[in-house]
Amino acid sequence: MRTVTRRVLIGGVAATLVAGALATAVAKSVDVGDEEGRFSAGDLTTMFQEYGDTSGTWLGADRTASVALSGGRTLWLFSDTFLGRPGPDGSRPRSSGLINNSAIVQQDGRLDRFHYGGDPSAPAALVPTPAAAEFNWIGDAAVAGGRVQVLANSYRRSGAGPLDHKLTGTMLAEFSEGSLTPGPVRKLPLGDRISWGSEVMTEGGRYYIYGTEGSGAMKFAHVARTAGPDLGGAWEFWNGSGWSAAEKDSARLLSGVGTNYGVRRVGDQYVLVTHENNLIFSADFVAYTADSPTGPFSGPHYLFRAPEVAQGHIVYDADLHLELSRKGRLLVSYNVNNLDEAVTYADAGVYRPRFAEVAWPPAGSARGPAAPGGLTAVADGAGTASVAWQPVAGQDISYRVYRRDVTAGQTHFVRLPGDGPGSATTYRTEFLTNGHDYEFAVTAVSERGESPLSPPAGMRATVPPPDAPGTVEVRALSDGRVTVRWGEVPFVQLFRVYHRDLTAGQRKPEAAGTYPGVSATIGPLRHGHEYEITVVAVGGGGDSPPSAGVRVTPRVAPPAAPGQPGAVAREDGSVRLTWPSVAPGLSYQVFTREAGTGGDWGVPGLTDRTTFDTAPLRHGREYEFAVAAVNSGGVGEKSPPVRMRAVVAAPVKAPTRLEVEVEVESGTAELTWRSAGAEWYRIFRRDVTAGQKEFVQEEIAVKGTRAVVHNLADGHEYEFAVTAVNDGGVGPRSEVVRVRLPSVAPTEVTARSDEPGTATVVWTEIRRGLTYRVQLRDATTGESWRTDPYPVTGNRYRTTMLPGGRRYEFRLQLPDGTMSATATTTIR
Repeated sequence: MRTVTRRVLIGGVAATLVAGALATAVAKSVDVGDEEGRFSAGDLTTMFQEYGDTSGTWLGADRTASVALSGGRTLWLFSDTFLGRPGPDGSRPRSSGLINNSAIVQQDGRLDRFHYGGDPSAPAALVPTPAAAEFNWIGDAAVAGGRVQVLANSYRRSGAGPLDHKLTGTMLAEFSEGSLTPGPVRKLPLGDRISWGSEVMTEGGRYYIYGTEGSGAMKFAHVARTAGPDLGGAWEFWNGSGWSAAEKDSARLLSGVGTNYGVRRVGDQYVLVTHENNLIFSADFVAYTADSPTGPFSGPHYLFRAPEVAQGHIVYDADLHLELSRKGRLLVSYNVNNLDEAVTYADAGVYRPRFAEVAWPPAGSARGPAAPGGLTAVADGAGTASVAWQPVAGQDISYRVYRRDVTAGQTHFVRLPGDGPGSATTYRTEFLTNGHDYEFAVTAVSERGESPLSPPAGMRATVPPPDAPGTVEVRALSDGRVTVRWGEVPFVQLFRVYHRDLTAGQRKPEAAGTYPGVSATIGPLRHGHEYEITVVAVGGGGDSPPSAGVRVTPRVAPPAAPGQPGAVAREDGSVRLTWPSVAPGLSYQVFTREAGTGGDWGVPGLTDRTTFDTAPLRHGREYEFAVAAVNSGGVGEKSPPVRMRAVVAAPVKAPTRLEVEVEVESGTAELTWRSAGAEWYRIFRRDVTAGQKEFVQEEIAVKGTRAVVHNLADGHEYEFAVTAVNDGGVGPRSEVVRVRLPSVAPTEVTARSDEPGTATVVWTEIRRGLTYRVQLRDATTGESWRTDPYPVTGNRYRTTMLPGGRRYEFRLQLPDGTMSATATTTIR
């Protein structure tokens, strides 16, 4: 599921975005031994939390698909994405913009460039939709032939609540792999029953595309495939026994998957990882296995429970990141949200990816106790079922209850949540649907393990409509929204809130959304209008009668327009605006557009002062500015406009106190310098040892006063310089610093012969993790040097079958051709 909130972007957020992509970087020290490019779950969770807190652009998102790119890069794809930075208290500002999809490139263990559509004055989704009333949520992607092909599902709103949206089709977007430059976006000839792109798996030179079908409260997995590595080609659909060219023939693989889930080949099995969706708002994440991409799938294997559910949040969508998983583990991401938007606005860290690692394959367990027998299941008239069974012999036996909704098409038994019956042999299960046939099974659990499922017992549920919620309370907020609270209703997890505009004479209540729990925040509602608020419980037996109506009247008065602003152009290309105060305690929206175009004012900036510095604007362009005051009731009229031409002056100062420090272990050079008053800098270097005559500019500018330079040759001497840069040009260079990278050739190379015909060479490594080629020769016979065909790592080499009594010499060659000192020994 997704949470879609307002799509008005605030200019203060947009101004932090630079040319469609911002080169920020958040890195995490990842201790993964020799598993280069692999990450722990904790490291990735922390990495995204820090990126959201510090990037100033990407504040949080959901979906979290990953795609391996060339050069060791990873492309992270997201759906609904909030923009900006958290408030001082860690909250998500109400001014945060929202786009429906975006991407971040990870390189060298760092979350780096943030990619989106539109431009800095009006950020937009990375994958747009041609229909204004629709939006795209990201599916999965594939890389082939220098192209990144991204599937996206198009939706339109079907109601006012966070769960109210309807699938309209599937889009395919293409990007160049190197720069992620947008290419064509087109709608695929697919229907609106299945959201394709939950997973794109490469297998046998073709793509297998998994999708999700929503049917009532249940979701089902489907699979299609392509003839070759091209998502834009013809698709075939698995019909249960073979492949069909017609999407309508697509058959269900299994129930209980999320909108997004992961499927990959792991060893000799296909593993499907998903949030447990056979139960509503479950905390469990599970895996199913199969011998074929089309199933049949067996399981579920219970992987982990998301702790965020115990905190009142919801979790959803699992993605499997096999390329980033450490050996013997599955790395799984999932999303966290809360259906009360007040909660997610209070803590920006809620709406960010979480990661979990699980051992795979699962560890086997000792033989458990026998399966319980004598299972019975009886429906009662209150919408519950009573399950009972015979006790199992043994010490410290407890039980787990499993359920399958046969009528809904549920394909596997699912473990019911909570603590279960413990050692009791009876259990009462709730949240059933009227008229549905259910099957129940029970297992016995001891310290030796869990038994097989018992023989099932069936029953048909009889569920009456729930009682109406009681004691509904409403509170008008200062921004036109209304908080609604109501009493709990037994066996009900969802509630639907309605409002009726009495002032406008509205006769039929209008749905404001479906919510779990006992509270919701709806609106904003119309100023000065009296509303009647009612709540309906949505249960397995249908909807309850509406609650007693409660009335509320939001009263909001927009402020007057400010007087004409003053404008001063600044050397960094920004414009400082000032205007007279309208009243204490107001905030202001600042509108900007290019002068003379008469176009849209675009996304406004926001401030609580009577001064505002715009983001740097395009050099030499004339702009028009206007200001509107904002209070809790809305936005007032705009001020008279003022014009100003933006001027960006090239930096005039050179950076000073340039210093360089070599990191021997990584072979990098860290440059630091004193700021020249600019935000961005260019790095220049010259390889003196290689005979370079001119300085070479690094491709990517850096932000701040620190840079780490990679791809340096060991033992080479380099010169570095730094310049400040902005839209107005490049400033003067700093003084040059020179440094020589030390050789990483091994030291203390010694050789010995401990046994007849053998030689052992040991050495001290300067940099761990290097690969060496051992060269040796028979010095007694004057043999030329020869290279052992097998590279070695570490600090030890042993060879056998050498002729005794001869003196052998050994040396180590590094990947760059550097040789170590020679070690000599006489073979025994």
